[in-house]
Amino acid sequence: MPNKPVFDMSAWKKKAMAFVTRSHRHLWGKNNEDPLVFLFTRGLKNQFAKELLLGWNKFSQERPIQNWGLNRVLTSDEKLFLPSGIVIPYIVEKELVSVFIHPYEEHKNDKTTMIPGSLSPTMVLGEKKKKIAIIQDIFDGLFLFQETCETCCVVIHPDPDLPLSNHCRSILKTAGTLFIFSSDKIKNIKNKKAFLELPDHCFYAYQSKEQLIPCVV
Repeated sequence: MPNKPVFDMSAWKKKAMAFVTRSHRHLWGKNNEDPLVFLFTRGLKNQFAKELLLGWNKFSQERPIQNWGLNRVLTSDEKLFLPSGIVIPYIVEKELVSVFIHPYEEHKNDKTTMIPGSLSPTMVLGEKKKKIAIIQDIFDGLFLFQETCETCCVVIHPDPDLPLSNHCRSILKTAGTLFIFSSDKIKNIKNKKAFLELPDHCFYAYQSKEQLIPCVV
């Protein structure tokens, strides 16, 4: 496995925050009907989207990766690729931790991209709750948090091939009730392999975001 690129986090945060800010302005600017309709169909309210600083990267972009703080000599003309889609920043105590981008056009795949240099592949929303829900789909997770933020901690882990951090696993140990949601059989199998120590009653299958709410309330 190749070594993970190492970034100067001061430089990365400066570039990443500028990208997040610009994308947020685009989402609430002109000709924004399509991304706003997409967020509406995923059940996200405008105020909630604004509070999370969701944004819109209208066109895919390539940027010189060294400008984002990559700490090594380049062996080629490497670029940082920023795909088009909805931009989801993960901010903890006013510090930008990670940036995710998810396509919203129907003809594109539904894979969530984490921008290189991000510190965590997992979003933990609403810590210190006794109910904890783990979910892969980033928009279903945001919807669940929007609807249950007073009572439930939502852990969004878009890429099941990346391990949960020790911090995330320590949070799970504090759960009074734990829900691990899967939207299809393949994801359910992967979840059970990832959490072999957990009993079957922790695993829940769902077909629509609306089915998530009755499980945790």
